[in-house]
Amino acid sequence: MSFDHEAFWSARYRDAGDDFLFGTAPNSFLASQAERFGAGMSFLTVADGEGRNAVWLAEQGCRVTATEISPVALEKAARLARGRHVSVDWKAADILNWTWPQDTYDAVVGIFIQFATPRSAPGRSAA
Repeated sequence: MSFDHEAFWSARYRDAGDDFLFGTAPNSFLASQAERFGAGMSFLTVADGEGRNAVWLAEQGCRVTATEISPVALEKAARLARGRHVSVDWKAADILNWTWPQDTYDAVVGIFIQFATPRSAPGRSAA
């Protein structure tokens, strides 16, 4: 039996209601790297959840494409972007089964990606 990542994450994001599961502020490490980012740079954010990192990068003047497996999270992310008056190219994608673009972005951001199933987590047997 395989683990359904989309259903798991959609349920978590749905259970948060109108709130954002991980908040709306960017990841602190990402924000601490702001001097490395320039207006017009292109970014791919991977498994971006409700969009906090992608939206922040767009606010810095970057062109951002963001992937996420959960349609619930993508809806919240789009709402966050609209509320902050920025544009992000949202892509529904399972990063484990996605054709990754080559030579397309200046940088790729992957923060706090949780893709291990409970059975494949370190210290657990696959039996």
